[in-house]
Amino acid sequence: MTTGLIEESVLPDARERLDAVAEGLHAALTAGPAEEHERDAGPVFALLKRTRATTMLVPEDCGGKGITAEAAVRFQVALGRSAPSAALATTMHHYKIAALGQVAATGDEGARTILRGIARDARLVASGGAESTPGRDLGNLGSRAVRDADGYRVSGLKRPCSLSSGMDVLSLMVELRAEDGTPDGFAQAFVDADAEGLEREPFWQSPLFLAAESHAVRLSDVRVPGERVFPLRGETGRRFATDCYSWFQLLISASYLGVAHCLAEATPEGRRLGSRRWTGATAELRALESVLLEAARATDAGAPAEQRLNLAVAARDRVEDAIGGIGGLLLRAAGGAAFARTSFHTLLAGGLNALAFHPPQRGARDGIGLESLHPDVKDRD
Repeated sequence: MTTGLIEESVLPDARERLDAVAEGLHAALTAGPAEEHERDAGPVFALLKRTRATTMLVPEDCGGKGITAEAAVRFQVALGRSAPSAALATTMHHYKIAALGQVAATGDEGARTILRGIARDARLVASGGAESTPGRDLGNLGSRAVRDADGYRVSGLKRPCSLSSGMDVLSLMVELRAEDGTPDGFAQAFVDADAEGLEREPFWQSPLFLAAESHAVRLSDVRVPGERVFPLRGETGRRFATDCYSWFQLLISASYLGVAHCLAEATPEGRRLGSRRWTGATAELRALESVLLEAARATDAGAPAEQRLNLAVAARDRVEDAIGGIGGLLLRAAGGAAFARTSFHTLLAGGLNALAFHPPQRGARDGIGLESLHPDVKDRD
């Protein structure tokens, strides 16, 4: 087996996946080592904005690229292979954009206006939803928006919040309240990152995925215009919440598969030759991606929201169950010399287990958007 064949056996179409969204993106990302991007993903975020890759899931008629769910999964795997933290962080941007895009496709002018504003300057959106604590209903939020004469006053805390430094906009799930404090349902509030009353606080201390900028964001009576608050009412609201979960499962799982591919790439070429661990691990990565792609194609085919949600969560669970073990195989395939000389391999391998901590965690699969989960998916442990 030649060196070229060894290199190509990890993700042979990585260039095609990235450049299909933004020409030249692969070359720009791979000009430096993945370790460099893990020290600081800021340049990667800037690159994705400059090439307008951040608009890949914004509908074309709202100023974006409008790619399919299948292409988005492929893209995130390829991005995670070169820049793990950047892939995980931008998942928070893409899934929210994708779900809002599906609302816009129904003719909702409020959603279209928000998307146009985001696409115009390729703005980067951080996402603040419910904290996923096992045993806690995901409908219990820590953020609220109180109506007043000028729109809303939003207060709350998102911790952790990926893209806390690099974001242009924070999309925050909030409890709506009337001026007298009466509960009025739920909504998504789109808050400018430089708004008065929005502050960032240190939170993330782990060396794992430090470049994802997952610190805390606190909002204290931040004024948000009424048109930037999107109520989750009726069928539109339920559909949006369900779509958020469906898209998130696809893209976060794809990103973690990309992280595993990065670990496979980091295995010295000489260690790959004849390694059943390495070969078996990479074959399993391809099999897991095929499960994700099947769920993505259901989204592209316009399958009912309930079917898409259950396929996406089941696919995420498949990835979650397998990926930690894959990381262990790849870590051993890399060998003791790699283990001794750099922490990069061990950080990637350990980080793969973090997929289990993203919502909806097992044991916390109740709340808005999750009502249609089948019992075997909802209660899986």
